[in-house]
Amino acid sequence: WRALVMTRLTLKEARALGIIQAKPKKKVSPKTTLPRVQWDARTFAGGLWLQIPEVPPSLNVWKNWHWAKQHRYKEELKADISKLAIAFKLPKFRRATVLIKYYFGTNRRRDPADNYAPKFLMDALVNAGILKDDNGDLVTVQVAMEVDREKPRTEVFIWEGK
Repeated sequence: WRALVMTRLTLKEARALGIIQAKPKKKVSPKTTLPRVQWDARTFAGGLWLQIPEVPPSLNVWKNWHWAKQHRYKEELKADISKLAIAFKLPKFRRATVLIKYYFGTNRRRDPADNYAPKFLMDALVNAGILKDDNGDLVTVQVAMEVDREKPRTEVFIWEGK
């Protein structure tokens, strides 16, 4: 007679197969949810404004990421900025002044000079064709930091000329 072979499933596998019910999701109170910031872009005379619904990680954070995670983050940011450029038919700039404003959700002390250098963001703007190049001869970059507890985000202002 044949021996009975038993297989053990993890709880996650059993839930995925529908053998046991998934955990009920916690209900979030509407009072505690923050308004969601959306990807957005607008043009104005001689310039452009972009809104990114997140504050990018600081140098202290992303330098410790595995190279594959860094690559994935950069590629997603490039793809998102490129989609924004196509959707809003954004202009292209050969020479530009770029102001990047980070709006943080907390009032913690931060170092804008080197820890929030916008490397990935500038590469994404070049990849999307908004900037011809992020070379220092063609582009001037300024970084500012503010606090918006309700809507943390990044805003990018680009003006023609340098």
